[in-house]
Amino acid sequence: MASLLGRLCGTPPRLESREPIPNCVFCNASAENGFKIVLETPRLIAFHDRSPAASTHVLVIPREHIRSVKALNEGDIPLVKEMEYLGRGILKDLGYGADFQRLGFHIPPFYSVDHLHMHVLGLPFKSTMYGLKYTPAEAPSSHTEYAKGWRWFVDVAQVYKILERGAQVKVGAC
Repeated sequence: MASLLGRLCGTPPRLESREPIPNCVFCNASAENGFKIVLETPRLIAFHDRSPAASTHVLVIPREHIRSVKALNEGDIPLVKEMEYLGRGILKDLGYGADFQRLGFHIPPFYSVDHLHMHVLGLPFKSTMYGLKYTPAEAPSSHTEYAKGWRWFVDVAQVYKILERGAQVKVGAC
């Protein structure tokens, strides 16, 4: 229980190696391993999600192993910007305007792969339930210092605001 509480409330990220892990499915992302690769750069890989929630659903991952959005700190903002740039470029090339794009992360423990991955969604969603699963919560109006409310999905713009303050992304308001 204490471990779950710590994950929900946002304990500080641990300093850990970011080297690829042999048994991590995303550290081994490649066409040879069954991934439908969209685009690759020296630092990132973009591929189609195996269970798409929207008309277009791509995941953008770093080649280095970062456990989750909770492990990010202010020094990782350039990486997140690079991920966003790649994701928005893919959506733009497919004809999605800004109003039909959603980019963000699920926050542990509400995710399925223990490797940082940005969801790049070209809307509309395939169902109302998917829409709820990928909707960030706005910050409570009574707490202007917060970038987001209590929710398991965080929009990329909210991530920037949180990291720029030197804070950690978490499920609760932050």
